[in-house]
Amino acid sequence: MNKMKSLILSCLSMMLCMTISAQTVSFVPNWKKGDKASFYYEKKETDKTGDETLNVKTTFVLNLKVVNKDANGYTINASFEDPKITPGSEEENALLLKKYKVSFDYKLDATGKLIGFADSTKVIAEIKKLYKMSDSDDSMVSFLYGLIGALSPEIYLSELMEEVVYIHALNEINLESKKNVEIKKEKRIALSAYYKALDIPSTYKYTLESVKKNITNVKCSTILTNEDIKTAYIEDGIKTTSSILDDPYIFQDEDYEDRLKTLIQERRAEYEEEYKESYDLNITDTFNYSFDNSSKWLNSLSATYTTKGKKEGKDVSDITEITISKK
Repeated sequence: MNKMKSLILSCLSMMLCMTISAQTVSFVPNWKKGDKASFYYEKKETDKTGDETLNVKTTFVLNLKVVNKDANGYTINASFEDPKITPGSEEENALLLKKYKVSFDYKLDATGKLIGFADSTKVIAEIKKLYKMSDSDDSMVSFLYGLIGALSPEIYLSELMEEVVYIHALNEINLESKKNVEIKKEKRIALSAYYKALDIPSTYKYTLESVKKNITNVKCSTILTNEDIKTAYIEDGIKTTSSILDDPYIFQDEDYEDRLKTLIQERRAEYEEEYKESYDLNITDTFNYSFDNSSKWLNSLSATYTTKGKKEGKDVSDITEITISKK
């Protein structure tokens, strides 16, 4: 009889272990209209280029409120409080304060996947309004708001949307312990202040680390090698070249296609040589999430972005650390 009890207990123990090891956590939100959450956001940037080092810290409070919920998903309002940048000049802080005066609504689908702004034209109108209000004596603020408000509002929109991406990064994912989930995403990097951003295909690996009471801990990472970045650099250059050369008015003879292929091959070789001379980079991103299963809001996040190597012919070591904690 004792042997039978021992066998039964052993079986139950094995079943319990199997249940724990096979635990699946869903991050699909279950909010209702009126639900709120506030987050303290801090970003530290340490950029070393050659012998120069730049340290900047930006902080603010991000307030979120569910303003609508229906079968299609959620509409959430985002607003900001107390933005600061250190060390920062009066002009830089003035720019930051103006930027974070913008409040906007954005949408998630029913799984929590971020769709985008509910009304981007409204946000652009707010940006342009701030630009018109800028002090004409404040050259930095006026110039940047002129650029953002008049020429390229999509740059500003992408920056604002980036603020909420972190909060919803896990929403649509299901994770099972002992198993990794790999998700393909585009990672955007800017090789210089004057070079347009590259969108590089990246693989993000999510791992369910632990579940303690209502808190789930998740790790995520991605690595971009120099070869990944070089390929994106070359292909972006070729894409631009092709769009310019692929014009029926440039060449009118029957050898047009052959000449176009030759020109593109030459440009590819030039871009490859240009990259080898100016860049040699590796990028690593790591994320540690703490998620509240009861409220379905992010509890906290620590993220580190590291870029090391050579950029525009100079040795660089750029480290950005972001921490987000629910208030």
